[in-house]
Amino acid sequence: MPPRTPAASRITLSLCNLGSGSGGNATLLRRTAPDGADELCMIDAGFGPRTVATRMAQAGVDLAQLRTLCVTHFDRDHFKPRWCSLLGDLGVRVLCHRWHVPELERCRDAWCLLDAGLVEEFEDGDTLSVLPGITAKPFRCQHDLQGTSAFRFDGGGLSVGFATDLGHVPVGLLDHFAGLDALCIEANYDHGMTTQSSRPSFVNRRNLSDSGHLSNEQARDAVTQILERGPAGRLRDVLLLHRSSQCNHPTKVRRCFEPLTAGGGDRCRVIQTQPRRRTRWIGLRPWSAVRREQLRFAW
Repeated sequence: MPPRTPAASRITLSLCNLGSGSGGNATLLRRTAPDGADELCMIDAGFGPRTVATRMAQAGVDLAQLRTLCVTHFDRDHFKPRWCSLLGDLGVRVLCHRWHVPELERCRDAWCLLDAGLVEEFEDGDTLSVLPGITAKPFRCQHDLQGTSAFRFDGGGLSVGFATDLGHVPVGLLDHFAGLDALCIEANYDHGMTTQSSRPSFVNRRNLSDSGHLSNEQARDAVTQILERGPAGRLRDVLLLHRSSQCNHPTKVRRCFEPLTAGGGDRCRVIQTQPRRRTRWIGLRPWSAVRREQLRFAW
């Protein structure tokens, strides 16, 4: 059995969503070293650099700490082409699925990244190094033509799942996310509001399809099944992403997820992200520490 790492030498992880919706999406994963130094991985860059820099400053970090960008897919609400030159100047690695590289290559100033060797393409099943001691395992999901990449991040005794813009949740993704400490998953639409929406019918058909987005109920059912695949009480924080401004409402989301949050005990905390403002930092605690605390209170 390997020796236990002293608590003082462990890295810590925390999450901050910078905004999520049809107008843009970006989430920070922060690695804090034992000496207090922070390094950042950003998942998606669907806001412009100025907006991201402003919200980062509000969160107490800055672009100079950004080391890696993981891109789920290249829709404009998940990647703004004007990031290319800045990421090249900063020397930030860009990780994306092989299927998405041609979409990146069509972006203006993509050569800034490609010529610098900063674009790292991955395949299904690869294990990626995103920050020192932090790995990501992608899982390709169905969405429009090229699909989208979900990620499982592991490091420091912690695991974080991230999945957005997927029309349904395959069993393989549920297994991929077993034993998480935190989960970011989209809860895009309310079924009733979508069917009654005045939006073009082809838009609604696409969103309701297996290649579109997740409803509140689909997201809740996925969280329930992920909870069942891990130790009771381990998955403690769920961030809900990409809520539709036209076909969803915070109250409908809250009511849908009440069965997972009511009653305390092993229930998880559900946090709704906002389209135009960031969340606070959500610090993650290793399951071993949480379990020790639970056993102490039990006595």
